[in-house]
Amino acid sequence: MLFEALENFEWYNDPENVRFDDEAMVIYAKQGTDFWQSTQHGISKDNGHFFFSRQKGDFTLSFKWKVDTSERFSQCGMMLRRDEQNWVKAALMNEVNGDNVVMSAMAINGHADCVSFTLSQEVSEIWFKLQRHIDDYMLMYSLDGVKYIPIRTFYLKSYEDIKVGAYMANPSDKDFNASLSCVDLISGAAENS
Repeated sequence: MLFEALENFEWYNDPENVRFDDEAMVIYAKQGTDFWQSTQHGISKDNGHFFFSRQKGDFTLSFKWKVDTSERFSQCGMMLRRDEQNWVKAALMNEVNGDNVVMSAMAINGHADCVSFTLSQEVSEIWFKLQRHIDDYMLMYSLDGVKYIPIRTFYLKSYEDIKVGAYMANPSDKDFNASLSCVDLISGAAENS
């Protein structure tokens, strides 16, 4: 049941609205929201919506997003976060020309990178998975919930309390909503993909 899977999750920056529909949580993002850091350009956005669980030790988290509406630069994905200036995120994003891309970004001490690749098809559903083993992480996505493709592997020094979960951002001034479902959080040794 989705409610049981979400009982240890909390919000950072409440969204515009949340409702439950069958086995999904439908989230309506506020306009003008994002997570981004660039000290070089003086940009600091930390008002996106993050639905997270606090984790210690190894874990595997996976879930599915279904995009109901989408606008330019709208994002729904997964985030691992220590604080405003240190995080990793990956998302399905609507690009400038309307193409769906998988985007990944990592901010360290207020400096963020960003890489993306265009998907060869229009996508309305996407799964994300993040595995932690000691201080090593693997972030993956899937278009069918079965075959996962690595997006990024990275090292992040151990912290007593790391936040991991689903995030959503809507930099545009239009409406954007998506449905979160199939949440599965396993604490302990990371599973093999």
